Amino acid sequence: MQIEKPILAIDYGEKNIGLAISDSKGIIATPLDVLRITKRRGLDEIFDDILIITQEYRVKTILLGKPQKFKSTYIKSIEKIDTFAKKLSQLTNIPVIFQDESYSTIQAQNMLLSLGQSSKSTKGKIDMISAAVFLQDFLNSKQKENEKHN
Repeated sequence: MQIEKPILAIDYGEKNIGLAISDSKGIIATPLDVLRITKRRGLDEIFDDILIITQEYRVKTILLGKPQKFKSTYIKSIEKIDTFAKKLSQLTNIPVIFQDESYSTIQAQNMLLSLGQSSKSTKGKIDMISAAVFLQDFLNSKQKENEKHN
């Protein structure tokens, strides 16, 4: 399957949804934004925001983070992510693919700590950095595949 670029990565969470975007060549992932679900802003508003972003950045593929099923606590999350993906695909008409994001939050936290930022000051950033982490992993794996075929 040919993956079209740019790619929008989404780190779905119950309260925060982290976004990251790739460049048009699929080389670099950049943290983009964190959309917050509140009492006043539900999923419908989040979908509206994502729709605007997909148009603004001319997104061709959506990469949705999904934990592996090695913990029973993830089963409910996976069901919510699947429902989110289905609606997202219908609304945007953009292919949605999944990427394992099991350790992306830990990697993002470690990155920020290594930059000398405390977890309190980075709380709002962590989800978009996590999305950038699994997007970069995805881009790197695609580049390695392409190198093998050339």
